[in-house]
Amino acid sequence: MRSTLTGRGDAIVLTGWQQAREAYRSKDLCQAMYDEGAVIMEDCLLVLHGEAHRRRRRVENRLFRRETFAHWERQVLGDTLEAVMAPYVATGGADLRALGYRAAISLTATIAGVDHDPANVAHTSRLEDFVRTFSAGATLAHSTRDPEQVRTEVREQLQAFRAEMLTDSLDRRRESLDRLAAGEIAEEDLPRDVATLLLRHQEALEISTAVIEREICFYLQAGAHSTADTYTHALDEIFRRAEAHPEDLRRAATDLAFAQRCVHESLRLNPASPAAWREPLRTVSLRDGTVLPQGSRVVIDLATVNRDPEVWGPDAGVFNPHRPVPEGANAWGLSFGAGAHACIGAELDGGMEILGDGIRDDDHLYGTVAVMLTATLAAGGRPDPENPPVQDPHTKRPHFSSYPIVFVAAERQEQP
Repeated sequence: MRSTLTGRGDAIVLTGWQQAREAYRSKDLCQAMYDEGAVIMEDCLLVLHGEAHRRRRRVENRLFRRETFAHWERQVLGDTLEAVMAPYVATGGADLRALGYRAAISLTATIAGVDHDPANVAHTSRLEDFVRTFSAGATLAHSTRDPEQVRTEVREQLQAFRAEMLTDSLDRRRESLDRLAAGEIAEEDLPRDVATLLLRHQEALEISTAVIEREICFYLQAGAHSTADTYTHALDEIFRRAEAHPEDLRRAATDLAFAQRCVHESLRLNPASPAAWREPLRTVSLRDGTVLPQGSRVVIDLATVNRDPEVWGPDAGVFNPHRPVPEGANAWGLSFGAGAHACIGAELDGGMEILGDGIRDDDHLYGTVAVMLTATLAAGGRPDPENPPVQDPHTKRPHFSSYPIVFVAAERQEQP
């Protein structure tokens, strides 16, 4: 384990597994990555600290429960995927980024509280436009574009989103809450989404409507962007592994549990953000003697931490879905974070972790990405041999801007 002073604003970079886990769990290190993206991230759950974070998370945890995840995965996701994938399969090709984004955005709209019909292509496309802009604003720290230009675009799109979709969605939820108060509907008739929760507890949380709007935008962009990114990276890893192990690709198309292991291994190697930034509220000393001075910038280098050979073995940088999970670690490494700011939707995206003996009960959740991945492979999705994937030039994060695939009919016929 080591710490390094770099030219990144004299940041202290943590590259060891134990260092990173300790830093994530420290109550004296606050979130520092999204200051640049305050235009969309100000006062959102992800940037809150201490009591404000605990109060907000306590409310939102009421939605992010296992039974709700089960409802989304088993009842909502199937219909969404069918509506989204059918036109692409019919035409014989797609771009993984576009396909993943379209499938994920429909689900995250349901979670966030924006009324949406996944079969309405025009509405979905407009929602995608909004969310891509919000994502660019949230990840400004890694953008290669002019920050002020991005902020201007975010403000304009937020105003349009409010006028075209958001205000009506919020008004419908206020009406439902009024009807509940009047005894006209039952508790179970309320929408299951972030918007309804925050409107219901707005006074207790002492938050403005503007904060609620930004929180909805945060969930939209974080859910859609990270899910589409994870989906694309996982398929890319499987496609490249299939060159030497075609049996793994065939298995991922039919075995959800194995697909989930593929997703977890890909998450370890390809975290949505390659680093997490923290700022010490007081001087913190880690167990190995590393000192993090108050007010300094601490960078948890996830891309390195998740490949620590002391934890994951000498082939830590190799995608291997059969890899044993080390004692005390998660299969996805630290890609979902840890401590108070661990990803609130980890089980929704990644499912419930499969134990080392492979035992799963009947209520096991495989996660949104594994379900999307298996559906794509089962439909015959394979890399387009004529059009290789392209890296996104507008961000320092390792994202694809394009990943063309084709749907091979012969592969579909092989599925049981």
